[in-house]
Amino acid sequence: MAINGAAEVILRYDDEHDREYFEALFGNDFTIQSFTSDQPARDHLCLSTKPPAAIVLIPDRPDGHLQSPLLAEARDHHPGVLKILMGDAISLNLLVTLLDDQLIDRCFEQPVNADMVRSHVLTAALTRGEASPSPVPEQAGAGARPAILIVDDEPTATRYLARQLERMQNQFRVLCASSAEEALETLRNANGDVAVVMTDQRMPGMHGKELLDELRQSYPAIVRILTSAWGEVDVALDAVNEGRIFRYQKKPWNAGELLALFRKALARHRALVSARNSSLSQAEQQFAELRQQRHARLLEHLSEPVDRLAGAQVTADFLDSLATIRTLPALPSHLRASRETPLEHELVRDFGDLVRRQLDALERSPEAAPLNRSMFDLAMANASEASTRSAADQTPLSALCQSLTILLTASGLNHSHLNIEQDDTSLGVTPASALHMYSHLLAPITRLSRPLLEQQTALLLLHVTARLLGGGIDVAGGDQSLRLSLRLPAAPEPEF
Repeated sequence: MAINGAAEVILRYDDEHDREYFEALFGNDFTIQSFTSDQPARDHLCLSTKPPAAIVLIPDRPDGHLQSPLLAEARDHHPGVLKILMGDAISLNLLVTLLDDQLIDRCFEQPVNADMVRSHVLTAALTRGEASPSPVPEQAGAGARPAILIVDDEPTATRYLARQLERMQNQFRVLCASSAEEALETLRNANGDVAVVMTDQRMPGMHGKELLDELRQSYPAIVRILTSAWGEVDVALDAVNEGRIFRYQKKPWNAGELLALFRKALARHRALVSARNSSLSQAEQQFAELRQQRHARLLEHLSEPVDRLAGAQVTADFLDSLATIRTLPALPSHLRASRETPLEHELVRDFGDLVRRQLDALERSPEAAPLNRSMFDLAMANASEASTRSAADQTPLSALCQSLTILLTASGLNHSHLNIEQDDTSLGVTPASALHMYSHLLAPITRLSRPLLEQQTALLLLHVTARLLGGGIDVAGGDQSLRLSLRLPAAPEPEF
């Protein structure tokens, strides 16, 4: 059965009823190429100009294809092709063997969850063009040895295993944790040295599957292994099909078997890190061009209204201050958002509209009046009420204090976190700690949000109003943060 433009699936089946069942479930979703033996299916795979998204195997006996030439061909020469086994009463021993030999990626017992299968195949179709991680030589470069973290609520057993493994090799260190919570704390303090986590399933508190799910989200480059003494096929199948684990290891443990497994897991970790770094580097280079274009468009659209009001170079100074703030690196998703959606146009338009409304609300003072600390404290105290006032009565001082309040609030700070110093000629205002800025106008983004635009507008208004008040602003960027210091002309405190 074929559908133009649909993801292609090679179906290898033994029983005609299984073919009819599969086509009834997925015939409207995939282009299905059906075969009753391995060799013609393998020939089709080798001769295709574009590999299929997936190979689905539905055998009469699930253990009858451990030496499948088709699956071996896909494993060795087409690593991007998803390999799925469907069968009745799949044993845990069979699942472990197939995983160890890397013959399958997903395994479903009948009746299958059609939505889950469909999701896996479509995801494979969307990502098959991406480069697969290349094998990395066994010997890592210079530096600290990576760590294997073993998590089990029987500390005596884990310590004994750790000593055995430490004596048998010098390629990695072994860390132990007696609970999932302790494991997460160990990871937070490990400075990225943990490469592999093997966790028991049945533990008090957070179970092994839940821990691995947390690791998948927070530490995607860590290789995950689930272990259990209970032979829980449903747990193993769920963990495999949700992409949580590299292997399922049965208890009792054997140090020799685990040593071989951990060496494979470390190789997988190095490949994941290498692929991630390569992807990030390429994305950063490509995003640098987009950042230059975005900088030019913002400068073009904002310079006239901003610089006309506040003076030359204010817009450029604002953009230069943003460029010093380091945010998370660009990912392929950021590139797609900027290239395939109206994001770039909307960013310039929506930010420009918000800035113009703020500028229009500013009163035009004939000249800057010196401040004192009492005046500034009063203006900051009133800043929280600014949203209830009319849009046309914003003085430069009230607008500056309102913008500063927005930036402080976004970092969980308030007026009390300001260091204010005054001498005979100037008033200095500096937040006591760095302000959070997880993203900004020149950083990788996938969507616009109101808080982002308001935070960026507040920072620009600080530049504008500081200039209107006869002072200036210094900004020093950090990692997802910035430090700023305002310098304003000062007048003596009144005497009573």
